[in-house]
Amino acid sequence: MTDKKIFGLRLPDDVRRWLKASAEQNMRSQNAEITVILREKMQRSAAIENGGAK
Repeated sequence: MTDKKIFGLRLPDDVRRWLKASAEQNMRSQNAEITVILREKMQRSAAIENGGAK
């Protein structure tokens, strides 16, 4: 298991509301929702760097 670090994050109200709604819709915590979103972005960026888009 990897170490998890605490990371404070300030979000504008509209982003926070969207995140809350998205997390609830996907039955995840807001932390898990952020992690999924960032991992998806990482995969898209890697795909673009490797010559193709996903």
